[in-house]
Amino acid sequence: MTTSPHTQTHKDPGSVTPQELYEGIGTGTVPYILDVRNQEEFALWQVEGPGPVPMKNVPIWVAVEEVESLAAEIPEDSVVVCAHGNGSSLLIEMLADEGRKVRNLDGGTAAWAEFLIAKELPNMPDSVLGWQILRPSKACISYMFGAKGGNAIVVDPARFPAFYENLATQNDMKITHVMDTHVHADHISGGPELAARTGATYHLPIEDAGPKVPWPNEPLADGEEIDLGTAKVAAFAIKMPGHTPGTICLHLPGVFLLTGDTVFVRGVGRPDLTGSADELAKELFHTVHDRLRPLAPATMVLPAHWSTAAELGSDGLVSTDLEHIFASTLMQEEDLVKFVHEIVGSLPSAPDTYDTIRAVNAGKVVSAEEIEFLEIGKNQCAASTTLG
Repeated sequence: MTTSPHTQTHKDPGSVTPQELYEGIGTGTVPYILDVRNQEEFALWQVEGPGPVPMKNVPIWVAVEEVESLAAEIPEDSVVVCAHGNGSSLLIEMLADEGRKVRNLDGGTAAWAEFLIAKELPNMPDSVLGWQILRPSKACISYMFGAKGGNAIVVDPARFPAFYENLATQNDMKITHVMDTHVHADHISGGPELAARTGATYHLPIEDAGPKVPWPNEPLADGEEIDLGTAKVAAFAIKMPGHTPGTICLHLPGVFLLTGDTVFVRGVGRPDLTGSADELAKELFHTVHDRLRPLAPATMVLPAHWSTAAELGSDGLVSTDLEHIFASTLMQEEDLVKFVHEIVGSLPSAPDTYDTIRAVNAGKVVSAEEIEFLEIGKNQCAASTTLG
């Protein structure tokens, strides 16, 4: 298992790394989270792991005034969260004076925002290794797979290229292809930078980005094969519009389908972020019935997001298969009008930042500070309709 730099172990018993916090939530060894950021920041996003954990938001200036009652309320070994891991230090000392031992999130939510964790994919062909790479702060997922001693492709990478470079090096792979399934609206892509650093070919759908982007781009054609440096395994691009006009995903026949934001474990991608929701919902209908239904039912479905921790399996992966996808009422709907009405009628409002994020991912230049601001908050790329 590979994790981001912020997850390195340390000797300070009074704090936890993002990795330790994530895993502790899953195992139940983190009994409680006290978030001392201001209420506006807390409302935008919270720490979420692979399971439920009790949580309370008490701004730091309130918490220091109510430290006695907080010490009586929160359990031992609770984790205190602030923006950068510094502001909570005084509170932790005050809670210790009240007899309550708690821990600090190392680096705060700033470190949590950059935390990535790689989970190895099961049932890969003998010559291939693959990973699902989770970014818990945004519930975003990227992928890397390739042949040991051969080539690798990274799909929908986060903006932290060193993570993918290290994973490739550790597994004797050379990153030769970097692919974004579409122009993302919820997070800043790391694709162009990763491709530039590794000398890989970058692929972004021209229907989404337009013909001119400020970096080299070779859009994949429907059915195009990706060279993994092994004659035994072939991966193919497969066009799957619906979330965006140009969405193109990746298919390893008989093994898995990377679905981007088109189909999730419990829902479908919202079609309203790039134009007419009705028209893209119609495209999604045809993707479902013309592109997905003919594929093998046992094909593992690997999406680019999850919505709730309930979508994580016991192995920590976000996955399902086409048989389960098509067991839902929505995916069995063969009437185009009803299908479109069900999806479009369920759409929540899109965040105000999404148009700007899409523009950045198509080439607009913004400052590092603006990128951090744009990336605040969990993704909202799914229509509220669920697949059940």
